[in-house]
Amino acid sequence: MMKSLINRILQDGHCLDGGILKVDRFINHQMDPYLMKQVAVEFMNRFADARPTKILTIEASGIAPAVMLGFLMELPVVFAKKKQPLTMSDFYVSKVRSFTKQNDYTLIISKEYLSPNDRVLFIDDFLAFGNAAMGVIDVCRQSGAELVGMGFIIEKEFQGGRKVLTDAGVKHIESLAIIESLDNNLIKLKDVKIRKVNIYEEANRCLLCQDAPCTKACKRGDPARAIRAIRFDNHKPALRWVKDCTDGDLERAEQACIHYNWPIRIKEMLRSIHPDDVDDSNYPELGITFCGIKCENPFFLASSAVCTNYEMVARSFDAGWAGVYYKTICLQEIKEVSPRFDAMHDNATHGDFYGFRNMEQLSENPVEMDFDILHRLKQNYPTKVVIASIMGQTEEEWVKLAKMAEEAGCDAVELNFSCPQMKHTGMGSDVGQNPDLVREFTHCVKQSVRIPVIPKMTPNITHIAEPALACLEAGADAISAINTIKSVTMSVDSEVTGQRTISGYSGRAVRPIALRHVLDLAQMPVKTELSGIGGIETWRDALEFIQLGCNNVQVCTAVMQYGYRIIDDLILGLQRYMVKRGVTQLQELVGEQLASFMKPDNLDRDTIVYPKFNKELCIGCGRCEVSCSDGGHQAIVFDHESRQPRLVGTKCVGCHLCRIVCPAGAIGMTKRIPKKQSS
Repeated sequence: MMKSLINRILQDGHCLDGGILKVDRFINHQMDPYLMKQVAVEFMNRFADARPTKILTIEASGIAPAVMLGFLMELPVVFAKKKQPLTMSDFYVSKVRSFTKQNDYTLIISKEYLSPNDRVLFIDDFLAFGNAAMGVIDVCRQSGAELVGMGFIIEKEFQGGRKVLTDAGVKHIESLAIIESLDNNLIKLKDVKIRKVNIYEEANRCLLCQDAPCTKACKRGDPARAIRAIRFDNHKPALRWVKDCTDGDLERAEQACIHYNWPIRIKEMLRSIHPDDVDDSNYPELGITFCGIKCENPFFLASSAVCTNYEMVARSFDAGWAGVYYKTICLQEIKEVSPRFDAMHDNATHGDFYGFRNMEQLSENPVEMDFDILHRLKQNYPTKVVIASIMGQTEEEWVKLAKMAEEAGCDAVELNFSCPQMKHTGMGSDVGQNPDLVREFTHCVKQSVRIPVIPKMTPNITHIAEPALACLEAGADAISAINTIKSVTMSVDSEVTGQRTISGYSGRAVRPIALRHVLDLAQMPVKTELSGIGGIETWRDALEFIQLGCNNVQVCTAVMQYGYRIIDDLILGLQRYMVKRGVTQLQELVGEQLASFMKPDNLDRDTIVYPKFNKELCIGCGRCEVSCSDGGHQAIVFDHESRQPRLVGTKCVGCHLCRIVCPAGAIGMTKRIPKKQSS
């Protein structure tokens, strides 16, 4: 089998009723020249001993591979015409029945180009019932030419064309891909083991389009919403958006996909998901109390570019976000740079990134405008939580801004002690690293307002608990953490008139760092409520912060990347998780994992968990052996004949580097057992 062709059939081939395989994306309408060259090379190798003198094909789909093959073999190419040209008077003709078009046509070849001296190799796109090929056999017999072989890009074995040709005396037939069946409009390839599509990998390819063309093309469902659910870790609930879809609906959706490479395999992806095992008729409410404030769910917008005006925040509230930490307000004039963002992503990828760097500072709006916005938000959305994030340079400024927040009707005030890229001295993370300053500013604010005060901590510090404890000593009601991490990226595209600077880093890459800081805060001797921030994209990310002691979580970078709509899956996933756990109140999950954390010297060092190799899933790449050999304990031997790894138990230390690097998910875990005692 020709692997590149097989992959293309599985990616871009579509079944139609009546046993028709549609390959017009790459063979018989839009053609892939590179694939056609690969096809020609394969035919050349398979027919090397046939010694043809001429390549013969039929217009139109066989012309491309035939010409490529003729070029490689340095042979003339003749294609049979289906209508007689006015200029052709002396020709061979044969009548053929078309399977796909269900009509008869004639094959016509000029006697000038086919003679008894020719050794003919016939090349075509499909072998189905063999009708076209029998027409070619007929004209070869008429001319006296010797037919030395027949090559087909795709053979539909279930339609019996090969037997027709062998019964007719054709001795050498080659098919580069053989379709066993198209039952239920599913492609089954001979001698090809189809691996189940990795639904998360495929969903991650989705562009998450606005006004998605796939959904517009689907009559009875919303495949775009289903794919988005998978992308944000809700694969089983995803089926609710396509429960009424037929295969035809999903095929139309797939054909409408505008992915720049190849379409998302919508049907295969969604049809591989098992029905949800969780009853969705009685999902729990996600209400929780934070600083005495009732929140309809724990999901808030973080103080940032995602909440800079009334219209933005109102749309987020309408979408389902419980509250907002509005973009930080200050009394200084703010002028931003351009460009102000940069991202870390894999080479040559676009749109998706794992790390995000920003040089943005605070709100550019006049102070009065921002507090008017907050006032209107609270008036128009009384059940939502509106928190003003403020930053002063002096005690007087902190007090003034806090009072303005209270007068505007804000539910609480967040003290930004953590912005890493302030141009003004005495502001931002420089303050947040000084316990005496944060104590002083927290105290003066607490003395001036009655609403809760929530200092925001910087991660650009060795011991985050030191300034946090100082804030609590001054009367802080809760702590939020973390702000962005000071960082440097070197992209030329992010330069500002040829200059660079240190700025803040966020996104999913920082989540483990944020969790470490939240853990430190949760383990302080003085207990307090926490608001968690840092790399949250999915409900499972949010759950990790909640399980370490956070009553709410703030999201920024994921909203910038994917929009307010991610709230749907944040809520859905957390609700479904609670149902599976039998948890009715979100508060039950707050801090539940804290007890499992201990110092390294207290961890179990007398047992081991060995890796377990699944030969069915293993693709034989050998990545596990390379990593173990060069970065582990040389405990894997790779058999180059069978292309299978083998674990050397006497050398394995159970580090699980192999499991982490395996691209096929073919390495799992065994049960934990006692280590063997060394003699």
